[in-house]
Amino acid sequence: MQASKPRVRVPAGRSLSPVQSGSNAVARSVPQWRYLRGDRAGVLAARRAVTRDAKLDVWEAAERASALAVDFMHNSGWMAGAADQIITDTVGTELKLNARPDLSALGYTAAEQTALARIIESEWRRWAWNPRECDLAGVSTIAEMTDGVMRHYLGFGEAFGVLDYLDPRQRSAHGIVSGTKVKLVAPHRLPRVTREFEGLEQGIFLDNLERPTHYRFKRREGGGGLDVDVDIMARDVIHVMDRGLNPGSPRGISPMTPALKVAAQADQLADATLTTALMQAIFAATITSPEASEDAFKAIQMLEDTEPPTGIERNEWVELVANVQADLVEVWSQRFDALKAGGVNLADAARVAHLGPGEKLEFTTTETAGSQYLPFSQNLYREQARCLGITAESFTLDWSDATYTSSRMGVSSIWPIALRRRERVAAPFCQSVYEPWLEESIAEGRIPLRGGYQAFLANKQRIFWAEWRGPEQPTADPYKDALADKVKLETGATNLQRIYAAKGQDWEEELEQAGREIEKLDGIGMAAPHGRSTGGDGAGPNGAAADGRRDPARNDA
Repeated sequence: MQASKPRVRVPAGRSLSPVQSGSNAVARSVPQWRYLRGDRAGVLAARRAVTRDAKLDVWEAAERASALAVDFMHNSGWMAGAADQIITDTVGTELKLNARPDLSALGYTAAEQTALARIIESEWRRWAWNPRECDLAGVSTIAEMTDGVMRHYLGFGEAFGVLDYLDPRQRSAHGIVSGTKVKLVAPHRLPRVTREFEGLEQGIFLDNLERPTHYRFKRREGGGGLDVDVDIMARDVIHVMDRGLNPGSPRGISPMTPALKVAAQADQLADATLTTALMQAIFAATITSPEASEDAFKAIQMLEDTEPPTGIERNEWVELVANVQADLVEVWSQRFDALKAGGVNLADAARVAHLGPGEKLEFTTTETAGSQYLPFSQNLYREQARCLGITAESFTLDWSDATYTSSRMGVSSIWPIALRRRERVAAPFCQSVYEPWLEESIAEGRIPLRGGYQAFLANKQRIFWAEWRGPEQPTADPYKDALADKVKLETGATNLQRIYAAKGQDWEEELEQAGREIEKLDGIGMAAPHGRSTGGDGAGPNGAAADGRRDPARNDA
């Protein structure tokens, strides 16, 4: 019977593959143009990953990540120092208020607006630096609270403050003037409880627009140490976080999270290296002697049990064996006495060891660690610094391999991260405190406003507008930066407002101060140091620099 050939239906436009036809032909690899195609070793296949809402990732990992991040900041010198560096770069000593109210609708001129802004800034500084006025507990200034906000952000990815208001009777009892108060609340006091059917998302109640209505905090009450749920209206809660990191998540997660494993590895590497170094300091000292010891004593012991040779009486044989034993013991006794008197003492570094003839002193130590520690540890530190948003040199305080160019480029690439943290976390906290304080100050007449409180309510958002200035960008060579600013000013590439803003200063205040200094110097007959050099003896045409000179001569006449 003749076997029929297999028939395979092939769609139009396609060829019959070797697998489909059942033949032994080798399939030809077809070039492909797609993502993740070059993983023949299965490295990516072994890495399990899924896509889902960011709020689920935050909800599952935030508690553990926060506990680890806080633990590292408490017990790791590297992380604690990095946290201090981040807070210093972001806040400095304080974030300075630069009030920018738009009062044109109330008939204010530009000069009047500037004058009112100076009054607001002065009153704010007095209030913010008085703990009894700004803090509900009366112990912290706004600058200290801002530091705490940044520390909470590093550990938890978010920070909370609660606004309160004291009526005139309560103020009188505490001897204070203002009623607006703020108190920091640790993020773990807002449990990440989720009950979607109640609209509760990680401790925050949301409306149908997903706007917060109130927060459910845990507060310890009474002397029994019991935690009770307390719902606080959203308008009284300051909740700051970088919402661009996990869009759609109502809560934050520590920015240290990606570096936690690396930080643990760095600690393990340091501990292992320290253990090896300690083991290298532990050694054993042995003395090797040519004299017989155990074997000799065993041989003599056997002679006692051996029958005496022919012609020797038993008593004579016993006496002979005893004499040999006594001689051997005497030899070892003399050697021990010599060691005690002359010699080997490992506890005394100044003593020279004297050994007997043929003896040898030997030391046994552990093996030396490999040379991979330094480059590998530096790579771990660089990864942590990259995640935290500071330079590797700032993280390790090691500038041994840094140059002027590398330092400048490092700061230039990292500084925008510090500015971003300032604008996303620290400044919103200060602004959230500043707004109710300003409203109260205008309502109670401590800050004058044309039209009074009703005019304020009609122009609230325009009056609230403000900027918050922090420390200036670090520089490796201030002189070169000053020359660059000078050239930019002369060419019109920048202006005074930008230059002073980069230094955390208000240009109008600085110019007003410079004017007062010039007036004072003119009054006592001294030349003002301000202004561009315009010539003098040896100057070039139009006050320019002469040949061979970097700057034109200054004319102090």
